[in-house]
Amino acid sequence: MQRNDGPPVSHIDFRQANHAENRLIHCADMKSAECKTHYSSGLQSPASFACRNRKMLKFLPALFLLAATAVFATPPEPPVNNEISRLADTSVLTSEHEGYAFHRLDLNDEDGRPHRVFVAVPKAAPPEGGFAALYALDGNALLEFLPAARLRPPLEQLPLLVLIGYPTERRFDTAARAWDYTPPGPQGQPLPDPVAKERVNGGAAAFLRFIERQVRPRVEQLARTDAQRQTLWGHSYGGLFVLYTLLNQPQAFTRYIAADPSLWWQKGLMLQYAQQALERLERSAFSGRWMLIQKSGRADDKRPANAQQAAMLARREEMTRAVPPEAAAQLAQQLAGHGLRADYAAFAGLTHGGLLAESFMQALGQAAQPALPLEK
Repeated sequence: MQRNDGPPVSHIDFRQANHAENRLIHCADMKSAECKTHYSSGLQSPASFACRNRKMLKFLPALFLLAATAVFATPPEPPVNNEISRLADTSVLTSEHEGYAFHRLDLNDEDGRPHRVFVAVPKAAPPEGGFAALYALDGNALLEFLPAARLRPPLEQLPLLVLIGYPTERRFDTAARAWDYTPPGPQGQPLPDPVAKERVNGGAAAFLRFIERQVRPRVEQLARTDAQRQTLWGHSYGGLFVLYTLLNQPQAFTRYIAADPSLWWQKGLMLQYAQQALERLERSAFSGRWMLIQKSGRADDKRPANAQQAAMLARREEMTRAVPPEAAAQLAQQLAGHGLRADYAAFAGLTHGGLLAESFMQALGQAAQPALPLEK
């Protein structure tokens, strides 16, 4: 049973248990062209109101005071997910760090789309076989968790980090990740994102090629890594990509960690893909591989700020209802039944967003564990 340093309520090792985001125009008359424009357009701005009725001007200071009082008394509703919209904290990149030396790689994928990869090379002497490597998605958002004081493993045991992100100042590029982290449709076609209709899904195959053919060789130029200790971590849509990689190219990594994978995506399409993959793959494909699926248990307190955000939340709720609550645990059980070392961990006290930090911090230690034995 894999030990968790965080607060999971339940953790199941299926292999061992066998179950498993006007200025006011003061007009003396109607000769002003700007006033005429406001008046003829019918706009009910303070400017047109003043132009149409000068007598009302004496009441405007009181009206403005009342409006200002209301604004300060009742702050606007926060966005549906401020954790997505806020800026990334990249201070660790320019600060002296006890455990890591940071490198930034700006790379384009095969379609010319830009990506930004942050590579953190341990300052400790490399092990004989090379550093353990942790490849993690949503790299921009993860930098804030890396100050040396926050790291749980001893500095000499830290894995090399490959934080794959985007050239943005924000923690997430929601449109880019919606494409890169999601599988294509059943016929290999792009799909409209089920939550945000302006986004497109289906680029996971190209994104995996980008990691394999462009990111990994550049990482090896910076430091040698241990081929038997390669971990892939992802959260939410990133968790979908972790599952996609395991089921389509299991030899790409040795450990897979999917934190709150969006199994509700396309009303459970990934669950169908998993079943098809298990029917196609031999048990030997998972030799020396380990999978951990984690699930949060507390609802996020998301209050939509407008009708568009409310509609997005409603669409997500509709998708979520189409998938059983125990789908993640059942998937881990199915994988374990096919010869994969599979764990499932439930975090009852954490929200979906809260699990991102906890899971990633645990992954630092999990990635540095000794290599898994190959099965005969």
